[in-house]
Amino acid sequence: MFVQGGDRDRMTANHESYLLMASTQNDMEDWVKSIRRVIWGPFGGGIFGQKLEDTVRYEKRYGNRLAPMLVEQCVDFIRQRGLKEEGLFRLPGQANLVKELQDAFDCGEKPSFDSNTDVHTVASLLKLYLRELPEPVIPYAKYEDFLSCAKLLSKEEEAGVKELAKQVKSLPVVNYNLLKYICRFLDEVQSYSGVNKMSVQNLATVFGPNILRPKVEDPLTIME
Repeated sequence: MFVQGGDRDRMTANHESYLLMASTQNDMEDWVKSIRRVIWGPFGGGIFGQKLEDTVRYEKRYGNRLAPMLVEQCVDFIRQRGLKEEGLFRLPGQANLVKELQDAFDCGEKPSFDSNTDVHTVASLLKLYLRELPEPVIPYAKYEDFLSCAKLLSKEEEAGVKELAKQVKSLPVVNYNLLKYICRFLDEVQSYSGVNKMSVQNLATVFGPNILRPKVEDPLTIME
């Protein structure tokens, strides 16, 4: 619900202010995200919660890339400074700094990471971006197909690999590119598992729900 603001709150003679009222904290945060996308979207902001294809479409003006600029920036930083960090992607970053960075990117800024930036904070920012995509990296419509691949892989590996390759190639281009980018990076991360303690299984636990999940969560399906 919007409530018209008082005279003292008016921005100018031609711009009235409005008070946004939400019944819950989550509702309020959703409204703020939506408003940011409307205001800052044309300037490259509002990317948290924005459709992947919209972000990619806007960023094409800066050249072709496999992943959104935020993802590339986080990955480049982690690759340079954090691959040997124990608990990478498992340990949380500094919540207040993650929020500050999120707000900056959402306002169309391009904050840089320096030598004082905490690796776990950048890792948390990357996970947050993926988690807030309206759809996971593998779209909801492909969930059942990929779940069937997983079941086939456990029974007939060769046939499962062929089917998996087929399904991956059928993804929309922006989703395929991002999935490829993330998988290559996570392969680098697990190659240091002796130091960072992030095996393939640990990484799958952390990233799995952001890459593949059903639109309506079913506990039985999750267990499968």
